[in-house]
Amino acid sequence: MLRSHKARRIKAAWVNLTMLGAWVALCWPNGDPTGREWPALGCGAAAWGQVQQASSNDSQSPGPTAGEMFAASHVVAVVGEERVLVGDLYPADRVTIEMLNNPEFQMHLRKSLKMSIQQKCLAQHFVNSQTTGKPKKERDEVRAKMMAKTAEIFHTKVLPEQVKKAKLETEAEFVQMLEEQGTSLASMMRSFAEQVWADQALREGVKEKPTIELEELRDYYDQHPDQWQRPSRVKFRIMTANFNKYPNRDAAYQAVVEMWNQVYYGGAPFEAVAKKLSTGFSADEGGNFDWTRRGVLKSAQIEEAIFTIPIRALSQVIEDTDGFHVVEVLERQDAYEMTFPQAQGEIRESILKTKRNNMENDFRKKIQELTPIWTRWPQDIPGSRDLSELL
Repeated sequence: MLRSHKARRIKAAWVNLTMLGAWVALCWPNGDPTGREWPALGCGAAAWGQVQQASSNDSQSPGPTAGEMFAASHVVAVVGEERVLVGDLYPADRVTIEMLNNPEFQMHLRKSLKMSIQQKCLAQHFVNSQTTGKPKKERDEVRAKMMAKTAEIFHTKVLPEQVKKAKLETEAEFVQMLEEQGTSLASMMRSFAEQVWADQALREGVKEKPTIELEELRDYYDQHPDQWQRPSRVKFRIMTANFNKYPNRDAAYQAVVEMWNQVYYGGAPFEAVAKKLSTGFSADEGGNFDWTRRGVLKSAQIEEAIFTIPIRALSQVIEDTDGFHVVEVLERQDAYEMTFPQAQGEIRESILKTKRNNMENDFRKKIQELTPIWTRWPQDIPGSRDLSELL
């Protein structure tokens, strides 16, 4: 009955799962998922099978039809020892043979595949870096420990949070929502594990903090003059009597005058009166507006008032198309240009981010070049080979 609402909630929950870097910090306070005590495990087909087995709470569902399964089971790439199926990139019950031959769908599929390959390369690299040189028995033990730990973290930390964000009561309801979207809890956990391992590969592979010279800061400042222009802005608060909240115009006017009197003559705190009597959308916050620039507000009358009346003085009653208002300006800054010393912090942050991104991209490229890759579209992945060589 509420399927459309469920779909929206699960879509939001799925997006939230892509932001897993924060979960790593939460689950491993020291910043290292292995703690150097339990390294990661393999990302190949066998390893994924162990993840799926660990997700034993995943309920059974009728699943896609035979035709859908056939379409979803098409191999589109092999990364290392792991096959990538169409069903790994799109819900199996939504994929048809006709879609596979559709140029528009292929375009989206190729884009998703490219991102998936990049992440799988990183995850596999992290796994291999933890198990290289160890005897097979020890490698298997390491992988088993990692799987168990990953499953535990997913079920005890990630899953409850996703159930909460989806506004559901039980994990069973959440699983049902996943099934309605053509996916599963096991699939979601695989995505979680792979993302965590890929993120950790980046952390270990790009440890060096970029250096920035003073000359770089100065050059950036000189090359981006428009970036340092700061427009005038105001912090203010407002009390409102909307026309649509009162039987007539006079009643709305009397209401805002009463608010004005309580603050000006009665000495009542502005915020308290706004919370109690104002009908504006910021009433619950005491009528407060954070820094506001010209051209942002819908009401030209309110904008004119907040940029002209004295600071900390109550305005006269202001009328616009929505109702009557009283404002008080808390702070006002005139337009100015940031000096180089003022802008250095912002510049440094921007350059650091750019350099860090470049270093991570270089590392991704390096790992991808080291990973054997066969794909249906080798032209999309430099150094990859045609999938037809394997299949």
